[in-house]
Amino acid sequence: MRKPSLILVAAITSFALGCDGSVGTEDDQIVCSTQWNITGSAVLETKPADISGCWPVGTWTFTLAQATNSCTPAPTPLGQYQIKVERDLAAEEPDHTYIYSYLTDPADMTATVSVTSGGGGLCEGELLVFSTDGKKVWNLHPSLNADNTIGGLGDYEEHTSSQIPKP
Repeated sequence: MRKPSLILVAAITSFALGCDGSVGTEDDQIVCSTQWNITGSAVLETKPADISGCWPVGTWTFTLAQATNSCTPAPTPLGQYQIKVERDLAAEEPDHTYIYSYLTDPADMTATVSVTSGGGGLCEGELLVFSTDGKKVWNLHPSLNADNTIGGLGDYEEHTSSQIPKP
């Protein structure tokens, strides 16, 4: 019988505090979105012989072409995007530990870059770029192919609340 009592106390506390139990969250809505096709190429460092699969080390350069859009006005992508992946030579395993840079705008503190294996190519990158208020999000997924071409998809969304992750 303790469980029903505990649930009743939690419900009464929620009503008394005037909340729905979702402490510190906002209702977010997507105002509009745009999908992008990604094309480009990469200039990569020579892959070590003992590495198989994804070798992202080098500079990736790509552009966006609009596929679908529900935003008015439509968002305007930059002329090109560049990310750089370097081996972390100070790491214990420098061939498996990377440093990521957003070369398009190195001062953009909202941008995050990462790369994983897979994604239809040898490597799949992720570039997240937020507006300063966090309500506009560019979520780009360039895929590196065996011939160093880049394909992939991305999206742009406008939200009613900030999407920047809290530290």
